[in-house]
Amino acid sequence: MATIREIAEKSGFSIATVSKVLNHQAGVSRQTCDAIEKVAKNLNYRPNLSARNLKTGMSRTLGIIAEDLTVFNTPGIVDGVGVCCDAHRYHYILGNLRFDKRFGHRPGLQKEKTELVRDMLDEMLAKQVDGILYIGCHSHQVANLKRMGNLPFACSYSYSENPEIPSVVYDDRSAARSVAELFLAKGHHTIGIIAGEKDSIHTENRLLGFQEALFEGGVPYNPNLISYGEWNRDHGYRSIEALLEKGVTAVFAHNDLIALGIIDYCNKNSIRIGQDLDLVGFDDREIAEVCRPSLTTVSLPLFDIGYKAAEILLEEIEGKTPPERKILLECRIVERDSTGTAARS
Repeated sequence: MATIREIAEKSGFSIATVSKVLNHQAGVSRQTCDAIEKVAKNLNYRPNLSARNLKTGMSRTLGIIAEDLTVFNTPGIVDGVGVCCDAHRYHYILGNLRFDKRFGHRPGLQKEKTELVRDMLDEMLAKQVDGILYIGCHSHQVANLKRMGNLPFACSYSYSENPEIPSVVYDDRSAARSVAELFLAKGHHTIGIIAGEKDSIHTENRLLGFQEALFEGGVPYNPNLISYGEWNRDHGYRSIEALLEKGVTAVFAHNDLIALGIIDYCNKNSIRIGQDLDLVGFDDREIAEVCRPSLTTVSLPLFDIGYKAAEILLEEIEGKTPPERKILLECRIVERDSTGTAARS
């Protein structure tokens, strides 16, 4: 492997200048940088990161702790983190707690989960990361991630019990307002909701935003048009019949899996979604675009959540204080075939 001395001899520049360029230091012209970088590339130069870290006291590496890489939201967030790291010349190490695979949706188990988190924290610290970004499976409160020394933390798709740790999540409440406004604009007044679990923070925020929009639109809120249950396809399939009997012309499904269950029922019973019944889901999973009819749904800003959380963490590493500790990012509605008509008269 080429050395800095060899690059200096080949390029005709001093060792000091070559060192500045390869270590991304200021004070060298763009023309000189380009010439040295071209020679370094031709000689297959690879920096010794360990030596550089010892010299600077920084690894330029973030540790990412993901609750579960297989959950739909995580890849998009990791992608955003990666792009932010690339833009700032950082690397990342990814750790997977496998919560969903280990525990499923079983309640409790907080002790077991906390132990896994602390073990992963120890592993990240042993690798001398400059900061740690935590990615939740759901927008929930996670165990108190106490700072170890001066190591910065940030949470994404979750938030910490420790109010000093910044978090980036999406705005459920605002998104649900937009869904209600879409239905009202299409003339719907009898609108059903098939929600997730009643004590979920997602359910609470989405209902609150939906109710606010109904109130502003002069439409009474009817709690009899809500069905609570699990966040799965079967819940949608089982719940839609009773709502149809109550005369709903539109349904807000609190996630896309629930919406798919509604589509299953309607297709089986010759109910035309987008004509006889309008339907909106939530999450914008890949299946939403390819199911028939295609599903209008709320798209989550997963990439932006990852990028923003990493950006905040890097600001803390560089000694800057983030302006906010909890950041809510806006979602957007992707309209497809399932909201194709106005309400029935």
